[in-house]
Amino acid sequence: MDPAGYAAVFNVLTGTAAYLFWRLTVRLWKDRCSARYLHRGLQAVILCFCAPVAYTLVYLHFRDLDGSWNGDFMNGTGFLMRAAFGTAAVWLLGVLISAIRCGRELYRERPVKSVVVPEEQSEVRVLRQLGRTMGIRRRIPVCRGERLTPAIGGFFRTRLYLGTEPLEEEELWMICRHELYHYRHGDIWMRRLLLLLRIFCWFCPWFVCGKISEEYRSLSEDYVDEEVCREEDMGRYIRILLKTALQGAERMHLTQATAAENRCDVLRRIENMKSLHNKKNMTRTMAAVWTTVCLLMGSTTVYAAGAGVIEGYEALYKATVVEVEEQAIEEQYIEYREEPDDGWVAEEGEVMDDGRSSTVPFEWTVGANASKKTPSFEMSSGGYITVSVSVEPTDLKINVGIVEPNEGRRYVTGSDTIHYKFSLDQSGSYMVFVENPNNVKINVTGYYKK
Repeated sequence: MDPAGYAAVFNVLTGTAAYLFWRLTVRLWKDRCSARYLHRGLQAVILCFCAPVAYTLVYLHFRDLDGSWNGDFMNGTGFLMRAAFGTAAVWLLGVLISAIRCGRELYRERPVKSVVVPEEQSEVRVLRQLGRTMGIRRRIPVCRGERLTPAIGGFFRTRLYLGTEPLEEEELWMICRHELYHYRHGDIWMRRLLLLLRIFCWFCPWFVCGKISEEYRSLSEDYVDEEVCREEDMGRYIRILLKTALQGAERMHLTQATAAENRCDVLRRIENMKSLHNKKNMTRTMAAVWTTVCLLMGSTTVYAAGAGVIEGYEALYKATVVEVEEQAIEEQYIEYREEPDDGWVAEEGEVMDDGRSSTVPFEWTVGANASKKTPSFEMSSGGYITVSVSVEPTDLKINVGIVEPNEGRRYVTGSDTIHYKFSLDQSGSYMVFVENPNNVKINVTGYYKK
């Protein structure tokens, strides 16, 4: 099966574990922790939904200590493949519906009419001067349009939007500083990423209910307010926020960061700013220690979840792999016997034998006019070895059989899907082999059951 599907599952596992530990941090340290640390922590949580390490650990689980590959990444039976196909179809349908909804919201929040402000205008001069002071090299265009609240952002291109109402110079400086801090903190890119996660992770409850988006929106505003209040007069800044809030609409934007998106939220931010000087901030050392503890706890949780997924998948695989045997069309094969031949050579192929199951899957590529065999295993007289193999290309005939303890060979010939049960009349070491008498290489997938 395609590892991308499992990577998506581990994405959600990793992000969910990181988010829960971040919530624990907020509950315990919110009154003593600066919005800066909480904001950076939530950014890391969002990235965990995109670039996890859990599925990398699972990938390494399928490698031997010497680095050699010991099997396909989570092989699938017919039942699991059909289940994966159905799940993928449902996921794609959800992605389509979620993309349409987000597209409609983006269309509604676009500026109805916007005009790019020339470089010589005061708005652009203030923005450029502040950008140089804050170390921002990008020349962000300034647009005036029918928007009720100043905002910075955009899905494809970052722009600073200003409303049609005239702004005093003091207001312009503070609004531009506010929006540029959003840009410097990476809020524009994170909002774009949150929008994509909302589309592709529509099944995750944290994105369905908008919990992470709302928390990130609030924290980004709190962080910017802290930065602005260190450089500007808090009283004047609060008055500007109240003015923009009264002019603004009671709705949030998907990809823009605005000075005052919601009136209730502005009141909350004002209370936070008033208590800013009285807050006993956590020291950097304490913040680093707590972050390390959360990271270790989150990594342990994610690795445990990944190991649990592996064990659960292996159990499901073993429970459903026999369906090939049960559903196979019983054909009348002719069993051939050959005496030991010293000239017969077969390369040993890799199998996925964990030593705990009687069913051992394998997946091989057999070269033209070549053979592959499994490692030897012990069997008793009177038992059976059931071999089931699917061949690609399906029209080529191959030989599938066993090597007996005396080096003699027993096999049947067939194409497409071969299923046969060999009865054993002696005890000792046996091997299963696949022989390709064709002039082209073949791919075989199957299992043998002891």
